[in-house]
Amino acid sequence: MATWITTFFAILFGIFSWWVWQNVDEEQVTFSRPDPHEPDYYIEDMTRTTKGTEGELKNILRAELVEHFPEDDSTELASPHLEIYNGRVEPWHVVAERGWVSSGNDVVLLHGEVEIWRNGNRGRRVYQVITSELRVLPKEQYAETNDPATLIAPSTVTHAVGMRANFAHDRLELLEQVRSTHEVKPQG
Repeated sequence: MATWITTFFAILFGIFSWWVWQNVDEEQVTFSRPDPHEPDYYIEDMTRTTKGTEGELKNILRAELVEHFPEDDSTELASPHLEIYNGRVEPWHVVAERGWVSSGNDVVLLHGEVEIWRNGNRGRRVYQVITSELRVLPKEQYAETNDPATLIAPSTVTHAVGMRANFAHDRLELLEQVRSTHEVKPQG
């Protein structure tokens, strides 16, 4: 009798298992996979300093938030501020709303409103450029954009489309449709 009861429950369990297996909707069975564009770490209020082979200061990168993405080893930045040193006392400053840094830190893409400036001896801005979508090559101390750019100097405002900046040699090149307004300040 015990054998029949055991056999009966084994058959009943087998029928129940088969029924559950047949009624499980494959779409409902999901495995939790990480989002491919999910950061593996983040840093708040980051400051990174880069020095040359002789120990000289090359650049300082600050950001309110840094998120690293492992699938392509890239980094996204919130409110990046890059200081580029070229052997002079005053660095070039480059700030933006957002940024993206490639694997190896070779390319920095800045998005939104981008501002570039350099201060003079008295701490006042000598040159200021306002643009957007700037591509920066930090190791080469070079930046470029194909977007409209406005260069503001002490007595001149210049508008152009496209700009190249060679920070190592303190050069700004405006590429197309260049229009300037010169303001003469009275002596006195």
